[in-house]
Amino acid sequence: MTGGEAIAGHAFVVPAYGESPFLEACLASLREQTTSASILITTSTPSAFLDRMATRFGAQLRTNPRRENIAADWNFALRASATRYITLAHQDDVYYPAFAEESLRLLATSNAAVSFTGYEQVDDTGARTASKISRVKHLIEAITLGATRSPSRLRMRCFLSFGNPLPCSSVTFDLSQLGGFGFSGAFASNLDWEAWLRLLDEGHAFVRTPRRLVGRRHNPLTETSRLIRDGRRAQEDLMMFRRLWPSPIADALAALYRTGY
Repeated sequence: MTGGEAIAGHAFVVPAYGESPFLEACLASLREQTTSASILITTSTPSAFLDRMATRFGAQLRTNPRRENIAADWNFALRASATRYITLAHQDDVYYPAFAEESLRLLATSNAAVSFTGYEQVDDTGARTASKISRVKHLIEAITLGATRSPSRLRMRCFLSFGNPLPCSSVTFDLSQLGGFGFSGAFASNLDWEAWLRLLDEGHAFVRTPRRLVGRRHNPLTETSRLIRDGRRAQEDLMMFRRLWPSPIADALAALYRTGY
């Protein structure tokens, strides 16, 4: 936030880098929501491309003067708007029209600090697809959360104990409840997974809908794919599993999880 009390309202903030060929579709989907929301683009890699995208879609463009890491970019994005509710929209993903309306309804009718929706994998054209890892994550969600709208801390911990089935792009934050919350710079791949567990440990409640309201892309251009290729993803997965399980179980889960990359 820019300082002071958060004002009522919702903002989509897109932490952007490079020249994603999917940013245009992401911004178009944000503009087509059934309820109004501000749209901002934040970046530590300013370019004429981002200037054009911001102008075309009526988005505010905010530049982070310090180029550090993913956590720093996300934390800058979290504070780029003075609105109470923030969704960090992934530049490669698309948001179905009811996403914002449903996310705000969930938060308004609960005491939760974080809402999240279901999601599905889409290909480069935006058509629905699936992969081994997406099927496994949907299975984890179905088994641990089912149709529960306000999962208990135990259910959420189970949900997060077999991998990271909760992408940050599907989450909306109520910043009025989160104080100085930020993502840890110790992680490049699992900074969201670590954040969810930390918020649970701090006693914050989550609320969700299983409706799949986000289309997520997985392709060689995404940051996740790069982190898989350079081995950082596997290292961080093992670190997280060892935080949640005794070492022999953690090592086995991490090895199994890698087969889905």
